[in-house]
Amino acid sequence: MDSGQLIREIKEGKVTAFKLFFESFYPGLCQFANKYLNDRDTSLDICQDAFVYLWNRIGEVDSIDAAKSYLFKYAKNRSLNYLRDHENRMKLNFESLESGIFFRDNLIETEIYHEIYTAIRNLSPQGRKVIELSLDGFKNHEIADQLQISVNTVKTLKQRAFDSLRHDLKENVFILFGLILK
Repeated sequence: MDSGQLIREIKEGKVTAFKLFFESFYPGLCQFANKYLNDRDTSLDICQDAFVYLWNRIGEVDSIDAAKSYLFKYAKNRSLNYLRDHENRMKLNFESLESGIFFRDNLIETEIYHEIYTAIRNLSPQGRKVIELSLDGFKNHEIADQLQISVNTVKTLKQRAFDSLRHDLKENVFILFGLILK
């Protein structure tokens, strides 16, 4: 579904379209908020609130980019408010968190992760599972044991998955540039 159709369906009140949007952006938004808070549970709560906020104001939104903007601005502001209200200000360089540079860098990193995880979700089920387990730190023999397949099958699936990811991500040089910098 293209982004224009998705936003139209969300504006029509179709919960399945909003769920698709939520599933696509919630993990990245949580990571974004957690960069400010370093508190996973609070980040999750703020991000859930951000989606409720967006749902209640969906009539004001005319594109997916505008919806993402609402979410990220909401998450940033609520995170900063949380830090201020919970007197963590003394422990943090609050001014650096409020800066546009921190926001921009955090947003760019979140977008890079979103593109990568979207590409991973498009892999075959077995390839996706192998890559996810690899990213979780499992070794080839551990993946093989967990999936009840041979180590050579794991290696083959991993190679095919990485080839597919390279192909899918090559169109976006910016993402690859971001990966190189990490």
